[in-house]
Amino acid sequence: MKYKADPRLKKLVNKQVGFQFHGEKLKFDLSMGLFSSFDVDAGSRLLLKTLAKEAPLQEYSDALDTGCGTGVLGLSLKKKYPGLHMKFQDRDALAVHFTAHNAGLNGISLDQADLETGLLLDNTEKESLDLILCNIPAKAGDHVIRDFIFKASRTVKAEGRVAVVIVDTLKDVVAQAISDCGARVLHTEATKMHSVYHFSQGTKDKDLDFNRYIRHTGSFKLVEDTYELSTVYNLPDFDQLSFWLHVSGELLCHSSFSGRALFWNPGQGHLPVWLNSRNNNHFKSIELASRDSLQTKITAHNLAGSFKGEVKAATLPDESWLIETYGKDGFDCIFLNLNPIPKVKWHEDLARTALELTRKGKFCFIMGRSSDMSQLDRHLQGFKTLQDDRFKGNRGILLRKN
Repeated sequence: MKYKADPRLKKLVNKQVGFQFHGEKLKFDLSMGLFSSFDVDAGSRLLLKTLAKEAPLQEYSDALDTGCGTGVLGLSLKKKYPGLHMKFQDRDALAVHFTAHNAGLNGISLDQADLETGLLLDNTEKESLDLILCNIPAKAGDHVIRDFIFKASRTVKAEGRVAVVIVDTLKDVVAQAISDCGARVLHTEATKMHSVYHFSQGTKDKDLDFNRYIRHTGSFKLVEDTYELSTVYNLPDFDQLSFWLHVSGELLCHSSFSGRALFWNPGQGHLPVWLNSRNNNHFKSIELASRDSLQTKITAHNLAGSFKGEVKAATLPDESWLIETYGKDGFDCIFLNLNPIPKVKWHEDLARTALELTRKGKFCFIMGRSSDMSQLDRHLQGFKTLQDDRFKGNRGILLRKN
């Protein structure tokens, strides 16, 4: 099935830039919601330069751009080598959609199966790829980076190549991981800011599952309730609760919720797990949705031990896709944790989405930065305000649909 670009992405475009690779001219739409929102970043440029110079790209058949962002790496290669079967993967659904959008801008046809929202090297098999590309996100953390290098070295074929770029401060983590997994360095190159490594298939294996992302497991306390939770690298609230959670707790502890619930941007899962632990709440089913697949995965993981009903998860580019996914009047309670993209007019769309998702007489809770909430408040119609509070730059509103 061919991917068709969604016109809703246009409002999320920050600017368009031109780019050239190996004699091919390309253009990329960039977004303030994604890495490198003003130009193609220096790390990607360096990695592509080394590939053009050092790698036998014309010999490769199957490749993956993991952590693809707006698709610069994989689309540049695909433009030059149309016969290369290139797949794209990112934990952020917005990144995957922008990659597909930019493919269309450059006359590159992609199948839906070539686009995946997921964690680094999810759903890949051993010795299945000729080439793996990655501009490794520094925020992933040393532990995840090391595990990625191990898995990449076993996913690439014997005559294949893994090509990565990393900020210079983390180059030793990558170099040591390459050595530890028994891979051979094929090429390395560096600037003051970035280091590139090309390496071969490794000789050492390592069992890797979702547990590799777990950073901490322990007890947390919200209001007067204690609950158990596992947290992951690269998401906030991993060892203590932030202000937005405390505000949410104070606002929601006075009400009871039941039926079908939706959590948008559930983070580590604190809010749904805490609400489920309270005896006055009785959820029948829980839907988890976010741009970020790591949020939905860790929250589902945390609910699995305590929630007896059905849990489903969806990764969506932004709130505009919620109605299309779930339909109107589908929820007895929705909990929206805002993370808007700068310079995008989102307030009116979100207010309408919240109203349409919520059943009559049922609940909608919205939490975000006070400045964002003040702008959103002007568009919230069709609701009665039940609770409204703010603390240290965070504001939450509990609403009931008329």
